[in-house]
Amino acid sequence: MKAYILAAGYATRLYPLTRDRPKPLLEVGGRPLLSHTLDRLRALPELDEIIVIGNHRFHDVFQSWADGVDSPAPLRVLDDGSMSDDDKLGAIGDLAFALQEAPPANGEDLLVLAGDNWLGFELAPLYDAYREQVNRTLLTVRDLGAVPDGPSPYNEVTTDGKFRVVRFREKPETPSTALVAIAVYFFPPTIPALLGFYLEHGGNPDAPGRFIEWLVQHAPVHCHGFDGEWLDIGSHETLARAREILGDPEQETETPP
Repeated sequence: MKAYILAAGYATRLYPLTRDRPKPLLEVGGRPLLSHTLDRLRALPELDEIIVIGNHRFHDVFQSWADGVDSPAPLRVLDDGSMSDDDKLGAIGDLAFALQEAPPANGEDLLVLAGDNWLGFELAPLYDAYREQVNRTLLTVRDLGAVPDGPSPYNEVTTDGKFRVVRFREKPETPSTALVAIAVYFFPPTIPALLGFYLEHGGNPDAPGRFIEWLVQHAPVHCHGFDGEWLDIGSHETLARAREILGDPEQETETPP
């Protein structure tokens, strides 16, 4: 299995913290966020390479981190060539780029994660659930407990009452379920070809959820829940929350001027 970590965004909502360093390398618990992600990957015994997709603006920063970190598998940093939000490839565009630059071996599974997520749960149970479903994508899902009142800031996952996903909607205006997927996806070897087809036919290259929405209509997709904390570090508030959980609430979290 290869792990692809999407880390090429510019996180303008976290300025000024992210003017000079990428969001996935902001520190929580005294360590870069990506280092915590590597800890989670350590529990996957079949992992043979980790690919971090970064941008050109922060390539040297990412490479310096990669050169000094204790990785559970060979670690490679890719430069997608972008310098700002204006010329970024988008998350799905970056994944397509990475699949060309560092393609999986024939028959090799893929794990795709967002580099700005803090995962307070183990990946091994999800991998076991994925292995039970041969050649089927596995989404990592969480039940919010209540259907959002108004437009959802996340997505909406509808199942057949078991584990098969029958509908997926990205940020629906009127959500009808409380089940949402986070950016931890286990993909079978058929995905690179499907991703290429999706982009060639005008698929949105930015939001991963748009690809998942399309994928549910074209291939079997299953889901599995997780136990534990999870935070999408998209704001100063969620960054402060992650630092509080990991024991460094006094660490500075600047706010934009």
